[in-house]
Amino acid sequence: MRAVILLSLLTVLANASYEKAKEFYEEGAYEQAIAEAKASTSEYSNPQLHLVWAESEEALGNTKEAMSAYERVLMLDETQSSVRVKLVAIYSKSGRATLASSMKESLNNYQLTPAQRSSLELLEKQTITTLKAKGSLALGYDSNINVSALSEDLEAYYNTTAIEGEVSTLFSRVNASVSYINDFETKGGWYVRGDVKLYYQNNFDANLYNMFIGTLEGGVGYAGSGYTLYFPLAYERVHYLDVDMLGAVKLQPKLNITLSSNVIVNLNVKYASKTYQERRYELMDESSYGGGAGVYYLFGENFLYANFMYEEFSAKEDSSLAFVNKETFTSSLGVNYNVANLFTTRLDYRYRKADYEDGIDALTFLGAQRSDSFNQVELKLSHYFAKHYEAFVLGKYIENTSNYIPAEYSKNIAMFGLSANY
Repeated sequence: MRAVILLSLLTVLANASYEKAKEFYEEGAYEQAIAEAKASTSEYSNPQLHLVWAESEEALGNTKEAMSAYERVLMLDETQSSVRVKLVAIYSKSGRATLASSMKESLNNYQLTPAQRSSLELLEKQTITTLKAKGSLALGYDSNINVSALSEDLEAYYNTTAIEGEVSTLFSRVNASVSYINDFETKGGWYVRGDVKLYYQNNFDANLYNMFIGTLEGGVGYAGSGYTLYFPLAYERVHYLDVDMLGAVKLQPKLNITLSSNVIVNLNVKYASKTYQERRYELMDESSYGGGAGVYYLFGENFLYANFMYEEFSAKEDSSLAFVNKETFTSSLGVNYNVANLFTTRLDYRYRKADYEDGIDALTFLGAQRSDSFNQVELKLSHYFAKHYEAFVLGKYIENTSNYIPAEYSKNIAMFGLSANY
């Protein structure tokens, strides 16, 4: 008898499916739809299954069960803007005001997909056309703004004296960005996105190293079941060393794949072309291509990530300056953790290995090929003191080691600031 019962149960599980659950829901047989969804274990990675499950629970007035199912949908597919709206409504109606107001703040920490980065306002609006703006102002200190080796090492290398070496300074920094996304009034499918980003750093004691970066980016994407594709084209302009330094064109298609409710994988390829505006720098013009992969593991409002990227850089001119042609491998590891809803910690480590075609003697191109190892550790503490506002402190240590002495340096950066999200 037990064998018969077990066989019957296995048969039900084997034949359960999202399509059957959907049919029951459309017929108004909500309890059967829920039972079918629960039994469809082989399709638990399908966000549409959990959406039918959630809508059936909501139709029966089971608020808690509906909330859990809607949350599973977002874990699998962050592009479900209508689900965000429903969750905010459920949180508000069920007295979960803290969850309703903090959802946007917690999403700020993930930034896993193009849709999520640019559509925070979807949490509170029915429209699927949205505009997001973010700005921050920070004050800080940089121990080596000119990214220089120690003066004594430079003097020994060049066999001369009175080389300045490291320059330290206080600075102010402004970041601003505006993002627009429109998914053509459909849930999933094609969408367009545009971004404008501005960065400016003013150094109190070293104005020569003030920097301005402006970026325009636009692209088209597709949000499918458990994945998103995005094809952005960007143009970047950099003002540095008191000159209009360079312009760069970048193309970087991206694919995000949801493997489970906790794991998201990112794949991307990249092409960039950099052109210097000043005649004295034109022999540094370069193009590059590469590819990379990353993985994110989500747990609650927190996540772990690892990214890897390979790039090859080539000079546009045959008679280029030294150290333009190179290949790099970059790896980044990090953790984002929310501490008792008081503040969020972000710890990141980045390593980059760069191998150059040129020898370490930049004048004769003799000797061993130049090779650099770049290490960076960053710790950020953030506290959201109001719905749209964040206070943060950040510390960063950078060290670059090289067999080419002028490229060896280390620096410390510390800053605090305020940011606003709308």
